Amino acid sequence: MTVTLQDVSMITGLPIEGKPLCMSTDSEGWRHQMDALIGMSPPEPEVEDGGKKDRVPGGASFTWIAANFAHCPEDTNDEVIQTYARVYMWYVISRTIFADGTGKNAPWMWLKALTVFDNKFSWGSAALAYLYRQVINC
Repeated sequence: MTVTLQDVSMITGLPIEGKPLCMSTDSEGWRHQMDALIGMSPPEPEVEDGGKKDRVPGGASFTWIAANFAHCPEDTNDEVIQTYARVYMWYVISRTIFADGTGKNAPWMWLKALTVFDNKFSWGSAALAYLYRQVINC
């Protein structure tokens, strides 16, 4: 027995028709791109005594997102509201539909997918493909 595309659509309400959600998972320059999209990015990691940086995934920690985007300012313009909405959706899908094994970070690639709100992507197909990949990686 397996989860089907129709199951994903019925359970989540995500669209299964539309453009495929295809994008590069390369995180080269992600901090600069994040600055351009949402106006800030997480700070660079500290360099330890040995001069080596810890490997940091391309994305932001959930604590950083909550600390910086928990409350949208009142009486603000539409662009700021859209930024907060985009970050909220990024947070939610990274915690639920596209959760990783760490439970600590929101991968950059999902924020990148939310750059255009009316993109007509088949999010249900992407969710099912991601689920299958996570099962294989277990």
